[in-house]
Amino acid sequence: MKSRVLLGISAALLVSACSGISTSTDYDPAVNFSAFSTYDWIDSEGQVDNITSSRVHSSVDAAMAAKGFTQSTSNPDLAISYQITSAERRSFNTVNTGWGGGYRGAGWGMSMGTSTTTEQVWNEGSLILGIFDTGTKNLVWTGTATTDIDQSRSPQERQELIDSAVGKMMGDFPPGS
Repeated sequence: MKSRVLLGISAALLVSACSGISTSTDYDPAVNFSAFSTYDWIDSEGQVDNITSSRVHSSVDAAMAAKGFTQSTSNPDLAISYQITSAERRSFNTVNTGWGGGYRGAGWGMSMGTSTTTEQVWNEGSLILGIFDTGTKNLVWTGTATTDIDQSRSPQERQELIDSAVGKMMGDFPPGS
């Protein structure tokens, strides 16, 4: 019983940790995606460290395999590339408080107010996938997943975050499937 409760709590924490991922996708509607069955990677070396690169590759490879695509280095139909970006984000919140006055028999009363503005700063990271038709060399599908960066995540949490981002982003790939 105790292990079920812990499993439930762990699952809830994982879902809440990954729920802050926003995604967007776009594709060329003139492309017949059913004509594609193989893919390979375009060299993205130098983009990020080899650990992160390995995580992205394994996650995308699993998503592509689940959709019936086979990785092939010999004349693939599609080529996949990725980029990871980060940006510092800021938000401001202002709270106004005050005390009012009013009219009494002796005349007008005084009022007083104050405003307090706080700034929140955080880092946001994005994983951008591009899928190209190797025959035409054109971009045929692109997806972006964005979430807050938390440097204290464990290696397992980082892999789960990338898996969740890729899964959410590639949920409707290929288009029309």
